[in-house]
Amino acid sequence: MTVSVNRSRRGFTLVELLVVIAIIGVLIALLLPAVQMAREAARRSQCSNNLKQIVLASHNYHDTHNAFPVSVGWKPDVVNGPGATRSAFGAKFRLLPYLEQNTLYERTDQATPNALPFTHGWDGNFNTHLSIKLPIFNCPSAPLQTKNGIANHTYAINAGTSHNNHVLGTTGTLNTAGLHNGFASWNGGPVTGWDGDDPVVTFGTMPDGSSNTAAFSEFVPANGARNPKYATYTWAAGNNTAEVRNSCLAQSEIQGWDGGTYRGSTWSWGTCNPGEFYQHVMMPNEKSCLSYNSDWGADTIFAANSGHPAGVNVARADGSVTFVPNGVNNFVWWAFGTRNVGEAEKTP
Repeated sequence: MTVSVNRSRRGFTLVELLVVIAIIGVLIALLLPAVQMAREAARRSQCSNNLKQIVLASHNYHDTHNAFPVSVGWKPDVVNGPGATRSAFGAKFRLLPYLEQNTLYERTDQATPNALPFTHGWDGNFNTHLSIKLPIFNCPSAPLQTKNGIANHTYAINAGTSHNNHVLGTTGTLNTAGLHNGFASWNGGPVTGWDGDDPVVTFGTMPDGSSNTAAFSEFVPANGARNPKYATYTWAAGNNTAEVRNSCLAQSEIQGWDGGTYRGSTWSWGTCNPGEFYQHVMMPNEKSCLSYNSDWGADTIFAANSGHPAGVNVARADGSVTFVPNGVNNFVWWAFGTRNVGEAEKTP
């Protein structure tokens, strides 16, 4: 006797398929933020490592030259007269041999009078190799890195504050011209309209301690389609650091000449506009402004800012790197920016 068994095959219903798809969508939605956080953590780690390599290169430079590299190299041009300049290279250019970029350094003409390097890294007629974008000078988290043909960068050297003595509750007295208080030093040269030479910065001119002094930090390049928070705003002024900061925060007009071709445009040229410096007047990720009370002849108070959530990486002069949150105490941030003023509570 044969018994036959009927086996019916049953598929998924439409409702069941929709439920499965919904569950998969929820899982993806939960997973994506974690993936993005992991990617940002990797980018931030690379950014921190770049800063560490730059500040350690500064140590090696110090070992060779008994001083940290000057940030502006204005030199008198004996060919074209005392009003002309040449060799206006910044600290990062001087660090090339210590960052495994000696070939770029050796190829560079440091004698010929140069035009302003806003479009091709140095100038379109010569030294075009300086238009190369070097990963060591760029934080992978920084947005707005879209400058075609320009050697953009996202790291700057600490130019200090425009006022001194930021002990808790005190907003500082005006700096003496030519005696800047940051990690950067200024080599003005005998050029009309610019400051003269600073004493070079060494470990010996850092009585506040290298672990208590900011050396380099990061910023977001300017760009024609940028978010306004990365723009440079018009003139701020005040009788002390707090007044200058509040004046900058109150500005609403974006400086007209900063139309996406300046800050971050070139790592080789050593002055304020292309982003050689940042200052400790503004808090991390605040506005940047022009300022009558600037620590530098080019009258800027550029803030450290970044594409990281809630803060910026800062390399200390001792070679370590720390992440400073946006909510850092004002007096601590101001004091951290000075090397020789003797404030308490200097470490964020």
